[in-house]
Amino acid sequence: MEEAAKVLFAQAVQQLRAAGKQPVNPMELDHVHDGSWASYMKVCIPALCNCDAIYMLPNWKQSRGANVEHSLAEKLGMTIYYEM
Repeated sequence: MEEAAKVLFAQAVQQLRAAGKQPVNPMELDHVHDGSWASYMKVCIPALCNCDAIYMLPNWKQSRGANVEHSLAEKLGMTIYYEM
């Protein structure tokens, strides 16, 4: 599962860079912690807050973390892009 997610994120990064964007890939953030979901989110949320927009992969609704990130992006008034 994690390997498939890494591939999806890498493909999205490639597409966004080709479009002139500077994506932040949550799979590439420095996750030095206990490996729990909460620990991952404590790294991902500050990174998101430093972005101008968020790009949602097609399966984002099945991800607890992506749902939190989407909700936060909405509340912060960030631009939200959806991959089709």
